[in-house]
Amino acid sequence: AASWNMENNFAKSIDNRLATIEGHIRGVRQMVVDEKDCADILLQLSAIESSVQKLSKAILKNHIEHCVKDSVTNGDLTALDKLNQVLDKYK
Repeated sequence: AASWNMENNFAKSIDNRLATIEGHIRGVRQMVVDEKDCADILLQLSAIESSVQKLSKAILKNHIEHCVKDSVTNGDLTALDKLNQVLDKYK
């Protein structure tokens, strides 16, 4: 089961980050429509990629600290298998 650590507003933090990334992507789309300089667009895409990586890391850390830890504490090791499967596919 997902644990979004609502007592610490983790889900809200994630939603805010996603909204920021979404806005950034809209800005880059507009840059393309406006035929802005390719180098500037590439810099913005790099910033978006960095934001997505930071978001992924935050979700992964929360998953380990809460979901995986809770499952292992309760004797359910399938959470470790699932984590390994995700990590195998993770960039």
